[in-house]
Amino acid sequence: MQNTTTKTARNIVRNICAANNISLSKHTYTNMCADPELRNLCFTVSSMPAAVLQQLQQSLNVKRVHATKTFAYAMPSTARYLRIVHCAK
Repeated sequence: MQNTTTKTARNIVRNICAANNISLSKHTYTNMCADPELRNLCFTVSSMPAAVLQQLQQSLNVKRVHATKTFAYAMPSTARYLRIVHCAK
């Protein structure tokens, strides 16, 4: 099965986050992979509960979906970087 395209992956992430009341940055970041046919997507989200992360993993046909903590200078933050690894062009 072919990997999910970046356009489709963006739409799926936006829809799932909206359905779960998770704020999502309007800006996405696309990184190149070693394979020129694949891309990585990065989003900044307000939070990322494990259940929503699992829902994203099941909805996307990509190598990996994970969220990492953001660095907060003054106070603890629930914001996360959501990374979608190996989307098709």
